[in-house]
Amino acid sequence: MIFDTLNRLGQYRGICAGLDKLIDFTLAHDLNALPAGRNEIDGDNAWMNANVAPLVPETDLYERHLEHLDLQIPLDAGEIITVRPVEELEWDFEGETGFTHGPAGTALHMVPGTFAVFFPGDAHNCGISEAGQTSCRKLVGKAKL
Repeated sequence: MIFDTLNRLGQYRGICAGLDKLIDFTLAHDLNALPAGRNEIDGDNAWMNANVAPLVPETDLYERHLEHLDLQIPLDAGEIITVRPVEELEWDFEGETGFTHGPAGTALHMVPGTFAVFFPGDAHNCGISEAGQTSCRKLVGKAKL
């Protein structure tokens, strides 16, 4: 997992080709101007979803992926994402994505100007309200490893 500020995103090039594609796309575009929905980068190998995500005061639903990483970027509001090692949880998979319920993990306070990358070994619990808001406009990039 990576949690950092967008002004340092470029320093993470070279970790894997899929992440490089997401980084290049992110740095080359006005993120606030991306159209809602799926923005193509490299077919089913890399894309960026722009959406409005619902937020709730608390949730215990974690997810993880088998073959894709996530690059998550909040655009207009804060969101808390909690993380746990995948080995601490039991998983049910629906294709590429596994879901499970678990106790609160380490909280990442996602605010505009920050980003997080979740690799297949990173359980992440998204959509927790930072300050009572009910939604967050965000980008979620997906890249195949």
